[in-house]
Amino acid sequence: MGIRSDVAIVMKEAVRGHLTPEIKVFLEEWGFDEQARVDESDITKDESVQYGRITKDDLGSLFIAEGVKWYSGYEDVTAFYEYMRENHDEEDWLVVQACHDYPESTDGDGGEWHDNPFGLRKCVSVKLAWD
Repeated sequence: MGIRSDVAIVMKEAVRGHLTPEIKVFLEEWGFDEQARVDESDITKDESVQYGRITKDDLGSLFIAEGVKWYSGYEDVTAFYEYMRENHDEEDWLVVQACHDYPESTDGDGGEWHDNPFGLRKCVSVKLAWD
């Protein structure tokens, strides 16, 4: 059985453009689909804009996989994290697992691009229901 979770990855364009073929295959096999992308056309040209301003540092992509068994004990998941940490600055990417074993868990998360333009973060709610 195991716990299934949604997992999102955001990565800056510099990271996305330098992924190895093996990592691209990994993302495809795990069902990660590109949901959004910030590219050159999104850059805010008006210098007077203070909030919501998109700069070259914000260029990147958001990938989502739904209902996957994302465990650090899986060899390919572990290899993915190792690759990302060894080859890319942690402030240039972020992995968020919607829910691990318990809502407060950060297991399954990695990277440090918390100010990403997609606003990727974990949002957990619990609700009881009965008939």
